[in-house]
Amino acid sequence: MASRVRRVPTGPMTITKRAELWHSSPFTVEWLENTFNACTGPGQARFEQWVVGRYREQAPQVIAACKQRSPRGTWVSDTPPKTFEEKTKFMWNSAAVIQTFHMHAADMNLYQPKRVKAPPKRKKGETSGQWLSLIDGHRLPVIDLDLVRRMAISEYDKSRDTLERWRSDPQFFFGDLLERSKSIILSPEIVNRDAMYKQRHSIDDAFRTLVNFRSMVHGAWRDAASLCEYLAAQELHTPAAIERAYKRDTALLWRFVSVINRIGTMHRKMWANLQQLLAGSEYYRPLLKPWRDKRGLAHIDINEREVKKLVSARTFTGMDEVVVRSASDVSPSATTFFQAVEVSLAEDRSQDLKFSSAVYDAMGDFAAVTEFESQFTRTEFGDNLVKYAAELEKSGTDILQMRSVLYFMDPSKLAREDAQYWDRMGEASRSIRAMDDAWSMKTWELTMDTVVASIQHLAGPGGLTTVDKFDIFPAEAFNEMWRRIDAQLWSIAASLDRRGDGGRVAAEYGVCSPKDAKRPVASMYFFKELESEVRPDSKAALQPQPTVEYVSNIPIAREGETAAQSARAYVATNAPTTKEKVKTRGDVSTAVTDAAKGDEPEPETPPQAQFFPSQFKLGKKVMKLFHRILEPPEEEKENAPAKGEVRWGDFEKAMKRIGFEVVQTAGSSVRFDPPATTARPITFHRPHPDSLLSPQAIKWVGARLKRTYGWTTATFVRTDAEEN
Repeated sequence: MASRVRRVPTGPMTITKRAELWHSSPFTVEWLENTFNACTGPGQARFEQWVVGRYREQAPQVIAACKQRSPRGTWVSDTPPKTFEEKTKFMWNSAAVIQTFHMHAADMNLYQPKRVKAPPKRKKGETSGQWLSLIDGHRLPVIDLDLVRRMAISEYDKSRDTLERWRSDPQFFFGDLLERSKSIILSPEIVNRDAMYKQRHSIDDAFRTLVNFRSMVHGAWRDAASLCEYLAAQELHTPAAIERAYKRDTALLWRFVSVINRIGTMHRKMWANLQQLLAGSEYYRPLLKPWRDKRGLAHIDINEREVKKLVSARTFTGMDEVVVRSASDVSPSATTFFQAVEVSLAEDRSQDLKFSSAVYDAMGDFAAVTEFESQFTRTEFGDNLVKYAAELEKSGTDILQMRSVLYFMDPSKLAREDAQYWDRMGEASRSIRAMDDAWSMKTWELTMDTVVASIQHLAGPGGLTTVDKFDIFPAEAFNEMWRRIDAQLWSIAASLDRRGDGGRVAAEYGVCSPKDAKRPVASMYFFKELESEVRPDSKAALQPQPTVEYVSNIPIAREGETAAQSARAYVATNAPTTKEKVKTRGDVSTAVTDAAKGDEPEPETPPQAQFFPSQFKLGKKVMKLFHRILEPPEEEKENAPAKGEVRWGDFEKAMKRIGFEVVQTAGSSVRFDPPATTARPITFHRPHPDSLLSPQAIKWVGARLKRTYGWTTATFVRTDAEEN
């Protein structure tokens, strides 16, 4: 039946009626209604002050646009509105104006209706997008400390291992640079240069961008993981216990403040990174126009002409609209982005082919930090902590303690930071930004242009178009290149250290000492400790290492230790004498997320074991899969026949078979939570678009499993029973 059109209702409407027209929740509509009335009334001056702070020279145009109104009598479809533009006509405004109003309200935490519903409960297998969508109208939920620990530990391990792989796997390192170079937004003076110059410049720019980005990610997750370890060691397992502790000892309070602000900074940088990757990806590149102004600031605009072509052809989907708006917006909503993508993929899974592998990986990393940050920004615990810290910072009574905890750099070497609209804790917020900016400015002086130019010359016509073009760069030269880079990074870090605290900045950002004999070098084994375990005179399998005793504490491996080694040391000194009951979590594939069953009690599950068994007895198929992944290093001969691929789904099933819970996020990030309280969770990127682990990816997964759990092929043996 053809859709009809009708005029926008001009009379008063109840919130419930407006929510019905919007196909939204009453809470969201009331929040927007409150925001609209405030920003066009008594709160207009405050709103315009915020616009000036955020948009700078563009502020007059933004303010003028926000004063325009859609004419009365606008005709709209009588069928459910499909786009945000259609929905906002019920407010007599454009989508961009309502978005700007809402951005102001969200940034400043203003105009929210009173939350009257009970806090929502997180169900087993429920994704972060599904859970966050339930919070509207509910009182803030309780922080999930177990989830916080698992995310911090697994993401820290991944960031640390990735930095090490950069130095030990030339193919991965150069592939990373080449992929990121495709989305580098060139400066005006570079745009019109010849193709080879732009190629070289983009790769060098990608190198600096990724050095800064990966070191910043390492520092933020390291800070979070370290705090989680401390809480566990102090047996602080509940929000109430932690609140009492940080009020007694403000050093703990400022550690939380450090984590919250560093995670917030990482969240903003990950958003910017994802936006640029989207703008440079094959499918969305024609729909977006990235550019830099004369000051070097990056912008991404929507290519309206190309979008209209897809709209006319009826191939522009709801997900496309969300993606291009999110990629071009100054401060888009991560929750809205992930919810929309999740809904779109549930309707048509083939749409995930629009995302490149790099975009999918970035989405996974961003989803993880979004969910982690939500535990502090969208929970009662986080709300109370931020308010308490802001009051204490404003009073100035604990300024020395605050500075001693927050500053891991010498404050006298930092530029003064102006207040930003997102700062919620005064100097405490500015200090984190000042240190990140100092590191960014100094690392931006790095260059590998000479190396890139020499490889580009040897690569011949077309230059460095594929990663195999870098194979002509010998391992010895690669190691020397990294020795020089590490020397520069070490010098930069030392120049920012506090007096008497040498090496602190380097440790925060994952920098290796150029004089360290254990510094990573190019190797087929990825990790130095795995290479050192190879015994050429023996064909015996490596013995599995014991796992760490862990009740609620997951110890962080110190420099030079594997996780298993750190665990043994931890158990010897800190292991609790009593066991804490820990529930296992269910299979994500069978989880029910029906909101109608919201208060249904979760079934009781037996407590987890403390340790992994010394051996897993498995059927032939699963055993062979683990053997394929964990093949001993001495079997990796240079002239050995090529090994086959492994299906990602088979790997997930094998991990489930030995008791791991598989936790999916948006994008490619997958966390495996172990069935033993003594073991660390581990996170991998699921391959995309083809869910197949290549031989090199198999080696990487195997190396990380060996490092984390001490597993070898001897850990997995054939069961005596017949395999089904």
